Amino acid sequence: MSDCIVIGGGIIGMMSARMLTIAGARVTLLDQRECGKESSWAGGGIISPLYPWHYDDLTNDLSFESQAVYEALCDDLHRSSGVDPEYQKSGLLMMDEFDTAEAKTWMERYQINYQNHTDGALFSYVASVRNPRLLQALKADIIKKGVKIVEHTQVESLIAKEDKVLGVHTSKGDFLSDKVLACAGAWSEQLLNLKDEIFPMKGQMIVLKAPVDEIPHIILDQGRYIIPRADGKILIGSTMEDVGFNRDVDLPTQQSLHEFAWQHVPALKNAEIEHHWSGFRPASRSGKVIVAKDEIYQNLFINTGHFRNGLNMAPASANKITQLVNE
Repeated sequence: MSDCIVIGGGIIGMMSARMLTIAGARVTLLDQRECGKESSWAGGGIISPLYPWHYDDLTNDLSFESQAVYEALCDDLHRSSGVDPEYQKSGLLMMDEFDTAEAKTWMERYQINYQNHTDGALFSYVASVRNPRLLQALKADIIKKGVKIVEHTQVESLIAKEDKVLGVHTSKGDFLSDKVLACAGAWSEQLLNLKDEIFPMKGQMIVLKAPVDEIPHIILDQGRYIIPRADGKILIGSTMEDVGFNRDVDLPTQQSLHEFAWQHVPALKNAEIEHHWSGFRPASRSGKVIVAKDEIYQNLFINTGHFRNGLNMAPASANKITQLVNE
């Protein structure tokens, strides 16, 4: 029997399991597929909200808190696992919205400055990671720390008695624990009574092969981005599609993403498209992340609804939920 069951092995679930274990808990983590192979893997790896003034205070606070520790965290995970998450502070070149009244008010409040650039505003503090490598490192690290991971296990329902959760029913039998933490991302609504609050927002991305020094900064314009990787790969994303759990990718979207890339960086016009994929962000109807104790069950906790910001909020979100679990 575990002290805590964590449902969901994305960046939020694994980071939460890590913090709980460091705090002394015996943790079992359950995932319906393989850890880190859903939204966390599919995203771009930018450690910042794209347009921070679009989000609530909690999202911004958790993002800033996470930004402050990410470089050291990646170094720690690299040492522990032997896998380099490839943290790089390349800065983000924003080509739109930075000069709006809303953006200026936000920057004044948080004392954020940018460098003037011929194409917009350069936020030099913004970094990125290669998220598949971060997830690989994180998984190896939490296993080393003692987290029991059970993959390819569908959580079917909670085991509850009155106002307490005793564990979960799964496709591999029952798992019992003192506490349960739900980090199921876009699938949270299927398990929890959240009143249709969480839903999947599909995003399609492509990756191009290009010279390593072709793009010095992350580029953001009209909600889409271009992210340079240390190995010369260039990520282009991302669409926003409210289509349920439909994983299909399509040629018009691929062409649109590629066109966006070469219109901003002409040298990418003939770049080879190596891969095209989709993922499901855990969006919330309210637009707010949920890091909280459940309103019905006294020992059920929820860490979900991070939308596009799961990776950049993960360390602080995990810290906050660990504090709630241990109260």
